[in-house]
Amino acid sequence: MSGRNGLYFAWKLIDRYRNREAINEHQIEFALKAIETVTGRRPIHGSQALEFEDEARLREKVVAR
Repeated sequence: MSGRNGLYFAWKLIDRYRNREAINEHQIEFALKAIETVTGRRPIHGSQALEFEDEARLREKVVAR
């Protein structure tokens, strides 16, 4: 899986988590690690919804093909 595809999938997992869809802890850990590896960012400390500072800018380069 390329970096761009992996990052797209990671953001989709975060969206599913925020929408309270069925997602397990391992999937969240994968998504957070992928986002951190590519962007160098972690969620805002204490954020229950796993929000990222300047998230729109982080997502703009990742679009589905």
